[in-house]
Amino acid sequence: MKKILLAILLVFAGYGALRARAEVSVDAASAILLEKDSKRVLYGKNIDERCLTASIAKIMTAIVAIEHGDLEKWCLVDEAATRQTGSSLYLELGDRVRLIDLLYGLMLRSGNDAAYLIAANVGRGYDDFIYLMNETAKKIGMKSSSFSNPSGLDEDSANYSTAYDMALLMAYALNNKLFRKIAGAKKYVAKTGEGKTMYFVNKHRLILSLDYVTGGKTGYTTSAKRTLVTSAKKDGMEIIVVTFNCGNDWQVHKNLLEYGFNNYKIATVIRRQIVKVNDYLYPATPMITEDVRYPAREGEKFVFVIYLLKKPSSGMVIGKATLYLDGKKVFETDIHRYY
Repeated sequence: MKKILLAILLVFAGYGALRARAEVSVDAASAILLEKDSKRVLYGKNIDERCLTASIAKIMTAIVAIEHGDLEKWCLVDEAATRQTGSSLYLELGDRVRLIDLLYGLMLRSGNDAAYLIAANVGRGYDDFIYLMNETAKKIGMKSSSFSNPSGLDEDSANYSTAYDMALLMAYALNNKLFRKIAGAKKYVAKTGEGKTMYFVNKHRLILSLDYVTGGKTGYTTSAKRTLVTSAKKDGMEIIVVTFNCGNDWQVHKNLLEYGFNNYKIATVIRRQIVKVNDYLYPATPMITEDVRYPAREGEKFVFVIYLLKKPSSGMVIGKATLYLDGKKVFETDIHRYY
């Protein structure tokens, strides 16, 4: 495809109101701070190291169930569900529970019995659900993850992922309104078909204590140690923290969230506009149809490069506008024909 380089623009991001602070130090096997929409990594430590997930794998269980399940379905508690080890909703044999209520029990109380019942009642059954988990991981771009059960238990089978992959998963799941509602709930009350009341209070301390935290999931097994996912939003920017094997994870997550909000803001690096083609006879009027917004730190320099097709077809897209930071492409958008 023949292209012409139209322009190179330097864009400087400056925020006098930002309270810059020293780089954070994180005592964890791996950790990441990711901006949700751009997927920019604001902090990273061993972000591609594969680790046991423990119960943060339930984020995948929840979004697969929301996308593929009948949320009003009544699920019958069988013997296999009651045999699940670890954290539990203490469901009893013969109980009937709606899928939507199981999802709240899954995310707030980390019920492994809920995880099993969800997998057994969505799609074509348990094995098909595990297949859907791994297919969803591929769709999201989680290149280093594998799922073999819906709970995160690692006694007979295990789930593996990375800090980067789990941040991608959380970013994807948060685009679903129901997932966001469930993952950010502080408490929930449900009833079984037999009339038994279940009270769920979220195990995630930061959801309970910090107003700007939008969601998250806890995890722990003896082999995986502590795992934790947290999302938070301020001033139009949502960021995600993931840690593996971090003993002081509550404070580490709070520190990373503060670091992100104190050092980065969402900048409009280029505005919606007609692109001027100076001294060049071009057969169409190019236009950037949307503002380009990206998390930026004070003093950072972005290079914005615009390419146009030499001989555009009759289609609407006639070029590309690409954003570079430190020589790396971080964003690209189409240039459209403007009438």
